[in-house]
Amino acid sequence: MIAAVSPAFYLLALACPVGMGLMMLFMGKGMMGSRKPDQTSAANRDEESLADLKAEQARLAEKIEALEASADRHEHAPEPDRTPAG
Repeated sequence: MIAAVSPAFYLLALACPVGMGLMMLFMGKGMMGSRKPDQTSAANRDEESLADLKAEQARLAEKIEALEASADRHEHAPEPDRTPAG
């Protein structure tokens, strides 16, 4: 009886690690899209990102200038006469 159980036991004992290895292999390929990213697309993404950041910086600089001009106008505006209540 031990001789009949031994091969089945060894097959079952190896099924778990082999199955886990195959699962890791297939999941790893699925996460990478089964292809390596090429260098030109990475360079294009970097250039687009840089252009987006420069546009955002210019937009923020304009907004800062507008807010500073608005603050200057409020500082130099005459204050209305204030009378104490009471």
